[in-house]
Amino acid sequence: MGGWQFSGSATFYTGQALTVTSANVDTTLGESPRPNRVGSGIQEEIPGAGRHGVDYPWYKISDFEAVPRCVSRTQCEASAFGYTPFQFGNAGRNILDGPSQHFVNLALLKNCRFKEGHNIQVRYELFNIMNHPNFQLPDRQFNALGGGLITAVVDRGRGGPRVMQLALKYQF
Repeated sequence: MGGWQFSGSATFYTGQALTVTSANVDTTLGESPRPNRVGSGIQEEIPGAGRHGVDYPWYKISDFEAVPRCVSRTQCEASAFGYTPFQFGNAGRNILDGPSQHFVNLALLKNCRFKEGHNIQVRYELFNIMNHPNFQLPDRQFNALGGGLITAVVDRGRGGPRVMQLALKYQF
């Protein structure tokens, strides 16, 4: 009846740092890959609107503005917030956090000793036992079609879908 072991591990991470960028940038016209930040960028949960990052953007898209462009010296786009072309945007690197990640693993082992120095071990292991989806970062380009939306999950390895395995080990 003896020889049983139970083990597990759990790891919880906060979201990976996220840098917001602009799409389709032409630096020769004064645009910058880094937008101007006009608000915090943090998107609160919207009750009844679905999943954060999936049904509506992970970060608040309206809190970012593309750096204005100039077609010529006399034809510059106006900025609603007073920003000028040929300047780097004021949105810094890694200013927002992506989705958090959770990993819970369990194992059940039975050790059978049948002769001096000879053991058999049967293992049943479960990885990502809660089958928690671990989302990747959302689209970083705030002014792209899918800006702020999450389109992928970790699909294998650590954090992928639930995986179970059964193993038999002979030690001598």
